[in-house]
Amino acid sequence: MRRARAVVMLIAALALAACGFTPMYGARDDGTSIAVDLGSIAVEPITEAGRPYRLGQLLENELANRFYQGGVQAVRYRLELDLERTREGFAFRPDEAVTRVGLRLDAHYRLIDTADESIVLEDRAQAYNSFDVIQSDYATLSAEQDMEARLVRDLGQRITHRLSRYFGQRTSERGAATP
Repeated sequence: MRRARAVVMLIAALALAACGFTPMYGARDDGTSIAVDLGSIAVEPITEAGRPYRLGQLLENELANRFYQGGVQAVRYRLELDLERTREGFAFRPDEAVTRVGLRLDAHYRLIDTADESIVLEDRAQAYNSFDVIQSDYATLSAEQDMEARLVRDLGQRITHRLSRYFGQRTSERGAATP
């Protein structure tokens, strides 16, 4: 049984190596990594009508925590984000009072190469969830703020993964182009 498991593990490792699998945050042949690429992104402040925006600040902090784990690098890219929050009630009591609220955060983002100010990646990310509205205003407000924080973490994860895929694909294409 152990021998069969070892053989299966060896075959799986060889298959992954043969298909070109590389760890997302592993070092590349040139000594760089996706973590270095992420560390070279400056996140622009996210505002609403020119004013600081609490959810925007939370998302900026989330992205900074994810991007700069390998340290801050020289700025090569700029990330601009537009954030939209949608709140709608969808469950009601017989007296038409809302009992459940859905929250959705939509982020439209652009990754800009600071060398020539060209947009190298433009995409959208979305996060949705809902919470119960109860009789205590404080508990409802707390639930809403907690939901916003979770949605921001989800958006930060989605944006980071998409940018990581972009940098991984860009490196693969660059490596395939060189003989």
